[in-house]
Amino acid sequence: MSRASGAGNPKRKDGHAGIGPRIRRARHAAARAMTLLEVTISIALVALLLGTLLTFFWRTITVRDQAAHSMARTQIAQQMLGRIAGELREAVALDKVGFPNMTQFAGERRKISFLTAPLPATNSYAIFRESDAAPPGRDDLRQVTYELWIDPDKKTEEGDPVVGGILRTERQALDPMIPEEQAPQGEDLIYVRRDLWSYELGYLEFRYFDGVTWSTTWNVTEGNALPHLVQITIGYDSLTQDDLDNKDLEQWPIDQYPFGPDEETPSTRYTSMVRLPAADEMFSAHMHRLTDETQEVYEFGTTPGAETGGAAGGTGPGAAGGKP
Repeated sequence: MSRASGAGNPKRKDGHAGIGPRIRRARHAAARAMTLLEVTISIALVALLLGTLLTFFWRTITVRDQAAHSMARTQIAQQMLGRIAGELREAVALDKVGFPNMTQFAGERRKISFLTAPLPATNSYAIFRESDAAPPGRDDLRQVTYELWIDPDKKTEEGDPVVGGILRTERQALDPMIPEEQAPQGEDLIYVRRDLWSYELGYLEFRYFDGVTWSTTWNVTEGNALPHLVQITIGYDSLTQDDLDNKDLEQWPIDQYPFGPDEETPSTRYTSMVRLPAADEMFSAHMHRLTDETQEVYEFGTTPGAETGGAAGGTGPGAAGGKP
């Protein structure tokens, strides 16, 4: 009986009894679940980490979109400047155009018109048989006009003009002795093409250099009518009514600031300087401009000397304003 009772409570030879239950209790304590506080802290740390990562990715995407938008706007502006500059470099300078219905070169601050002679179209090199009817011949001269399209009937809430973009007009030469308004009805439309380029652009400015002085207008009717340089400025911010009325020139006179305002150029504007290879290197355009200004002085009597019959110096080129 003593052996049977002793078998229910085994005892190790080293005197340590019941060590098995202690090990099981220690393992159970180590495998117990996390407390509510520990779970809350873990969730908060994970949420903080995810929030930081999402903020980083959101800012990265925003910066990338802004950079892509800025790059796209820059590419549009560069393409527009490159197209205008390329056609200006092809401008034709003729002492006598021979086409009374076309302007050789005329420029305003927001508009420019000039003659150009581009390469013939691809169909001009087509080969025809003797039995085929060849198309009528066309002159290579083109009159190209760039201007800022402004709605004449609408204004913004601030009273500024509504600008719709840059308008390009290309007109082929009609019969040399038939002006456009005398062409048969509908036929003039065949030779005129108008395209609205870059509706995003709302600012356009031209400045002209005759070899000596700068001006915002150009109208030389004798000799070589091309200026030496043309400065082109385009922008995405639409011009204001003050810009349209040239009030900004009162603050920044062109004779003192020929390249524009002496301030940091807005990031939305782009400028290019174009040299016209066909311009007269002897500065004849400057002399013709002075002659035209002198004639205006005599015709309209804009100086006191012209009215009182004073000295010739009162109505000479210097008095007419060597500064256009």
